[in-house]
Amino acid sequence: MNIYHSTCPSCGNEADHLMDGNAIAVRCVHCGYWAGELSEVQERRLKRHQDRRMGSGNGETHSILSPEEYWALTYLIRLAKSDTGQSARVANFLLSWWNSASCGAFALTDLWGLDDEITQAMQVVIRFLCQRQVYPDTLGFKDDFQAIIQQWRPHLLEEEA
Repeated sequence: MNIYHSTCPSCGNEADHLMDGNAIAVRCVHCGYWAGELSEVQERRLKRHQDRRMGSGNGETHSILSPEEYWALTYLIRLAKSDTGQSARVANFLLSWWNSASCGAFALTDLWGLDDEITQAMQVVIRFLCQRQVYPDTLGFKDDFQAIIQQWRPHLLEEEA
């Protein structure tokens, strides 16, 4: 299932356009326009997507990151701190941003082993990086990245000592 942004035919604002196989749906959070049929699972997925686009509603804000960017980055950080095959790939992605020379580069073929939601979060982070050119420690995520290094690249910490 893929979610794209399109123009709402009713109000002209940005709407979410969901494509899943043959199913196509459009939903606008601005005016409520809705076209298409979705299963319960598809509906939940679209709701999660819209929640992070419009802000999570939990009051968390960031001075530089938009609500969608903040959600995507913190989601990837949480995944990288867990212990799955996808977590290792997400850690590789994040650590290549931290310092690709010492932590290693991100292999694009690692994308093949990731769920759509993860790759969409990575796309949000990549788009942000193309626009802002900052490192994660300048965004206040130094401790999170050091925890990821501790978990996935502990030899780098031993070399510093």
